[in-house]
Amino acid sequence: MSTITLPPLSSLSEPTILTEALSKLFEPSHPLRTLLVPQLLPILRTNTPATYFELIDICVITSKRWNWEEKAEFLSGHPEIGAPAIGISNTEQNKGGLTSQAVLRRLNHLNNLYRIVFPGLVYITFVNGRPRSDIVPELERIIGFTPSPVPIPDDWPLDIPTLDSTEVKGLIRPFGSDEWKEECERGLGEVWKIAQARLKTMELE
Repeated sequence: MSTITLPPLSSLSEPTILTEALSKLFEPSHPLRTLLVPQLLPILRTNTPATYFELIDICVITSKRWNWEEKAEFLSGHPEIGAPAIGISNTEQNKGGLTSQAVLRRLNHLNNLYRIVFPGLVYITFVNGRPRSDIVPELERIIGFTPSPVPIPDDWPLDIPTLDSTEVKGLIRPFGSDEWKEECERGLGEVWKIAQARLKTMELE
């Protein structure tokens, strides 16, 4: 059983308590405090969810009213895969075992490329116990690259293509384009999956 606990559902109409609970389900971040919490409070003051899963459903419905700038802002509060993480995210990312320096270096470069190709977005995926090495080809496919082999060979080039290359410039999906919107919605969907998985870990279904 997880040692992480959540406050009683009846107490979520208090701003500090709601922020604490949501920070455990998602990530503690400025967008969570300034965007999500203020929009949930009026709902929770008149309607107490029966379960935390219902609370996540309310978050999903609330997010559908956000504009694209707000959706991107909310995604930016989640740590990138492979980046230093704390708390629950750190535990989740390390479930797949130790990660080689080659994989971490490749993920770091891919995260940088992703931010160029999808301006304003941060790459998010539901790890679900997978090793970080499995995320490399997944991220490469989303950006538009041929996936690296798994495992990555010792002599594999890790920092290609370069950030300012013609190849990368040709892959950019401008903010608000159909492909950009599709990726933004995919990222939000992964956030909800992560929160639901955390609830199961806490045995609070």
